[in-house]
Amino acid sequence: MPVLALVAAALFVGPATARIDSPTATPGPLAGLIKASKKESGLVFYGNPPSANWKVVTDRFQYYYPWIKTTSYDLDNNVIFSKYASESSQGIRTADVLVSSAGNLWVYATRQKYLNQYAPLELAKFPSFVQQYKGVYILSPDPAIIVYNKLTLKDKVPSSVTALANDASYGTLTGYTVDNLFGYPGIWGYVQKKGWGAFEKIGKSRMKAQTGVSGQLQLVSQGGANAAFLTSPTARFTIANNSSLQNILGWTYVRDAQPLIPRGIGITAKAKSPASAKLFLNWVYSKAGQQAMCDAGFTAFRNGFTPKNCANSLDAVYKAVGRANVIFSPFSQKFVNDYPRFKSRWHGIFG
Repeated sequence: MPVLALVAAALFVGPATARIDSPTATPGPLAGLIKASKKESGLVFYGNPPSANWKVVTDRFQYYYPWIKTTSYDLDNNVIFSKYASESSQGIRTADVLVSSAGNLWVYATRQKYLNQYAPLELAKFPSFVQQYKGVYILSPDPAIIVYNKLTLKDKVPSSVTALANDASYGTLTGYTVDNLFGYPGIWGYVQKKGWGAFEKIGKSRMKAQTGVSGQLQLVSQGGANAAFLTSPTARFTIANNSSLQNILGWTYVRDAQPLIPRGIGITAKAKSPASAKLFLNWVYSKAGQQAMCDAGFTAFRNGFTPKNCANSLDAVYKAVGRANVIFSPFSQKFVNDYPRFKSRWHGIFG
């Protein structure tokens, strides 16, 4: 056979041979959910994250799943669960996903079987605390932070509640009331490490408690208080995205005892879009989802993952304050049982 004919024969592969050599395509683990989600009616969230922060997350999710319309309601913790309970009992459209920092209400929701027990595929890539109960997961372990007025305090940067308490020159302070179900986990966590001494030194005369982070930021930025302690880390996003606040406010971690306030997430048992909800959970625990959480001012905490151009991660907290100074406030029965005693003690100090 001529040389050119040999070359041509070697280069030509017939259809039968091509079929033998090509690997068989296999559906990905989410293929069934993707197919089912395209027949659903969008994704409804009831949650407590500030709307601006949460929109960053849902917008990023829609980049990956553009056919899934998301609708989010920013609600008080109590309303998140009571609204779902009422609507689901009537069989009307309700939340597919709940997001809340209220440990006591997650315990209650678990007992009432409000939740689908679906487990995202990559939970093993997270710290063990990521699963609190079957169907209840930690969306973000939010570090309570200190926000301070750079203009009034100048170079006197507070780095601990102890420092704020011991130095009266820090003046008037603000923070959550214990009645707020984001505030209580931060107070509970701090007390586990340091007790009540710092709170007692601050006392009623120096404290202007607020029910939400927006009120605290307003008070500090306007000079009504010089610092907010054990406040929400979503303030980081607010400050970073507001040029006026950038010039006025700074923030630090709490170096004497750093509470992690868990923001939980769960798919509802009566979700109308369960496949879309499961896709969201799988995505938020992926690297792309963790990057979005960091960018939105929440806390990325996937093991071995370093967010790009963003420092809002659990590793950053550990590096800043030391792992031994960090306390996680779990969704436990002890945490729930302690609330009446903590509430009484807090109001006894601050009124």
